[in-house]
Amino acid sequence: MPEVVALGEPLVQFNAVTDGPLRHVTYFEKHATGTEANVCVALVRLGVSCGLITRLGADEFGLFIYNWLRGEGVDVSHIRFDSERPTGIYFVQRNYPIPGVSDVLYYRRGSAASVLSPDDVDPDYVGSARVFHTTGITMAISDTARSAAFRGLEIARGKGVTTSFDVNYRRKLWVRVEDAINVLSKALNFVDIVFLDEDEANLSLGVSVVDDVFRELRSRFGIDRIVLKLGVKGSVAYWEGKIVKVDAFRVPVRDRLALATPTPGFSLHQYLGVTMWRTP
Repeated sequence: MPEVVALGEPLVQFNAVTDGPLRHVTYFEKHATGTEANVCVALVRLGVSCGLITRLGADEFGLFIYNWLRGEGVDVSHIRFDSERPTGIYFVQRNYPIPGVSDVLYYRRGSAASVLSPDDVDPDYVGSARVFHTTGITMAISDTARSAAFRGLEIARGKGVTTSFDVNYRRKLWVRVEDAINVLSKALNFVDIVFLDEDEANLSLGVSVVDDVFRELRSRFGIDRIVLKLGVKGSVAYWEGKIVKVDAFRVPVRDRLALATPTPGFSLHQYLGVTMWRTP
């Protein structure tokens, strides 16, 4: 059984090779992606076994993602194929309509993973792990997927498994911001480790200053393992009374994704990966 079990939707990304509106784009790069899937792959590369609970369409894109995960060493025993619904996809529109910023266009409504349900969450599989991980994206894609994520958190808590949650607020996936605030705040009651950025902290807690974020999460939810992503400024973690600051990797950025967590913020996740997931 894997040390970490994650739950969420993998997607196929079509990244425009050229800039501008998609109506003028002819060529795209195809990638397998999805936040929980990326976490699984990153952990396996760090030497931590990880399995993913999800649904994929019984189509070529589903097989593409399945083969990618299996090839990376992720446990795929709890991935189900759906013959009636497609695998989710999205397109990246580069440098339009705002220069220097890429937009994301989702085609995931009605996808196989959108019908994830509590029945997909095997208590024995989750209970045998050391960490259960999910995100606010999974809670946004549908009511049943949200129920599955909460079911996983509840099972993990009940069996003494550490729970990990990345807030990952995506406004395009929520009908109303009030719904997001209510759901994400509820999720924090089940969380041992939380990842969030300054905007997400302000949304869910009403504060964004580092010390205030740490204090609010500790006092309101009892969370004492916190990673605050600061974009190009790096990340800072409050870890059981200790504070660790890590600068972002300095890399050239051609354009950034709108509505996505800045890439540099993932550096601390990778840096602390083996340690945080193997904390008794």
